[in-house]
Amino acid sequence: MFVAHIRESDLKEQSVSDHLREVQLISEQIGEKIGIAHITGLAGMLHDMGKFSDAFQTYLREAVANPEQPPKRGSVDHSTAGGKFLMEGYHQRYTLLMECIANAIYSHHGQLKDMVTADGTSPFWERKDYRDDLEYEKVKERFFREMYTATYMDEYIGKAVQEFNLFIQNLGKKYIDISFGKSEIRVTMTLLTKYIFSALLDADRTNTRQFEDNEQVEKPYNVRSLFSDFDKRLEEHLQKFKQQDSQNEIMSLRQRMSDMCEEKALLSTGIYTLSIPTGGGKTLASLRFALKHALAHKKERIIYVVPFTTIIEQNANEVRRILHADDYVLEHHSNVIEQEKNDAESLSYEDYQRNKRLKIAKDNWDAPIIFTTMVQFLDTFYQGKSRNTRRLHNLSNSIVIFDEVQSVPIKCISLFNEALNFLTNVANTTAILCTATQPALEYVQKKIKIQGELIDDLPTITKAFKRTNIVNKLKPDGWQTVEIAEFVKEKLSEVDSVLIILNTKTVVKKLYHELENANVKIVHLSTSMCAAHRKVILEDVRKDLKNGEKIVCVSTQLIEAGVDVSFECVIRSLAGLDSIAQAAGRCNRHGEVASRYVYVINHAEEYLKMLQTIAAGAEKSKYILIDIEKDPLLFEGEILSAAAMSNYFQNFYEEFKSYLNYPTKVGVDIYEMLFGENIDFVEEYGNAPFWMHSSFETAAKYFNVIDSKTHAVLVPYGEGKEMIAEIESSRIIQDLSQFIRKAQQYTVNVFDQDLRTLINNSQLEKVDFGYASIYIAKEGAYDEQYGMNYEGEAKLGMLMI
Repeated sequence: MFVAHIRESDLKEQSVSDHLREVQLISEQIGEKIGIAHITGLAGMLHDMGKFSDAFQTYLREAVANPEQPPKRGSVDHSTAGGKFLMEGYHQRYTLLMECIANAIYSHHGQLKDMVTADGTSPFWERKDYRDDLEYEKVKERFFREMYTATYMDEYIGKAVQEFNLFIQNLGKKYIDISFGKSEIRVTMTLLTKYIFSALLDADRTNTRQFEDNEQVEKPYNVRSLFSDFDKRLEEHLQKFKQQDSQNEIMSLRQRMSDMCEEKALLSTGIYTLSIPTGGGKTLASLRFALKHALAHKKERIIYVVPFTTIIEQNANEVRRILHADDYVLEHHSNVIEQEKNDAESLSYEDYQRNKRLKIAKDNWDAPIIFTTMVQFLDTFYQGKSRNTRRLHNLSNSIVIFDEVQSVPIKCISLFNEALNFLTNVANTTAILCTATQPALEYVQKKIKIQGELIDDLPTITKAFKRTNIVNKLKPDGWQTVEIAEFVKEKLSEVDSVLIILNTKTVVKKLYHELENANVKIVHLSTSMCAAHRKVILEDVRKDLKNGEKIVCVSTQLIEAGVDVSFECVIRSLAGLDSIAQAAGRCNRHGEVASRYVYVINHAEEYLKMLQTIAAGAEKSKYILIDIEKDPLLFEGEILSAAAMSNYFQNFYEEFKSYLNYPTKVGVDIYEMLFGENIDFVEEYGNAPFWMHSSFETAAKYFNVIDSKTHAVLVPYGEGKEMIAEIESSRIIQDLSQFIRKAQQYTVNVFDQDLRTLINNSQLEKVDFGYASIYIAKEGAYDEQYGMNYEGEAKLGMLMI
């Protein structure tokens, strides 16, 4: 028997033919979702064809016989043969299809190969050269003997070709009202290759795990039954709220918008906007739409994509509570700490299985409801690591709800739009763009097609929901910190709570100092504090606001990210119109009174040279403020109207149009590397014998949703102190992955220059474990008022807020 795997626990063997057939079956099921069962099935049946070689069989036996000194992992190539089989026998007839499938097979133990590189090579084309032609002929003969005949393979590939031709025809129909040509095919084939790769990765990893764990194939969720139950529970919850809050105008408006979402649930698959005003209950309104849309169109999962991890926990907990869905809501983001709950002795069998299933689901997003971040979503498409790409196929036949969609980084706009186009045009997925400040993604060059808005008569709703008046307080020479402090004190004679949001940590700290003698409780918030620290402060702030205490909060824009607080007065330093709208959402949030004031100022002491997008957004907002002052009827006289917001984003994207395709230091942007002709790289290569030009691996190398120019520093706050003590005492971390996840609540991201300052002041230590290293802050480097202190003068002690 030719062996694919040998189980470690009992040395049971899985044959190559069994593994290939089982992976083929799973791959077909994944491909069937978008009508390409035989295409993905082909990748599954051929991916480990090379394991029929003598070299691999010897390698596997030696690994088991000599566990102390096994042969080097991956030293025997078993993933070339299947791709070579397709390229050698079928590439000339079915060029594009074979390139997509062969690349997935070649790459299933790493990243998709570059078709061309900057230095004029083609890792993809070179991969077809099998190291031993005689061995390859033997592999083919064994495959035909143990698996399928040549006739069967021709017929199966014929079916894959039929699927591909139908796929292209249907795609043309999707694009019938806009251009559909070579460029659209390039985009789609690049992402189709990623889908095939995702299907193969998940099928291969799933089958291997099931064999290694000696598990039966798991029954899939009965999603239709689950969603039906969830829908009933949500309706019961909303009915209770409707009865309790019928006299509250804000609650009535929320109910009205929620009802509109329910009515629109029968709409066809596509991209829709949901422009519920800030504080309008978009989480539950979008969930209401999603559950009913899923039932109407047989969608398989609902995925919430949120910009910041700080928002996820509260939203996920709310959904779990309302739907009674603890077992079916998966959180997947960097702050999740996996507790060791798989101890069968301390858990019931049902709980053990439930926890295990959710843990496994993190690998491929196989759960009915998922909460994740924009970083994780974009990484699924554009980060080359197999653990990211593996889950891509489970975005198909789903509903993806993007919360605060305007937060997509400017450099990722085109890549984000193409991901959405693929999901809706190819993968049968509905996308909901949720925000009060729609970012006009249909007006950029690489645009999306929006089917419509879920809220009817949006201008009327927005006006009815209006809870604040935006006041232009811009000065020709800007505001000094002293002047802002005096203005805050003046407002405190009228109201009990004031929130000031500034654009940089430096001026936030300076204003906090200036207000210390204001004879009122002052709170400071910035990203110089670790997440756990900010959470404690915000909980305290909420209590004070609820109790009507006099309080002033001075913060960076982090408080705009879905933080549920309601101040009586907000002062916002000039920024993008979307940021001003988010700031306004922290004022009179629940309609406590008819209206409150949000003052927009221009801070003279803010240094924005390194914050280009904030500076440009502020400039665009300033012109709109001035224009409305000149013509009160412009944009319906509302700076935060949909018309004003659309105008703002169109002008903003126009200024940054050269950044929208994700530029790189090699002079070719990622969009061109993946979706374009990639001329620069192709010319370096010469006469390319392949149609696809995508540089998958190079693009992944340069792709980061958030520029990683910072270093994570573990700080001595709360449990962070204990973690630092553990490091300093033992210099050993037993479970590094769990330690890192937990540490993220107690870390601060520090820029290079500040890191050097801390090191020079002896406030920082780098601890090296051999397999990893971590920066830890000394006690004097972290302050309970300000967070990280770069001058080494922090004072630990009572929480002085």
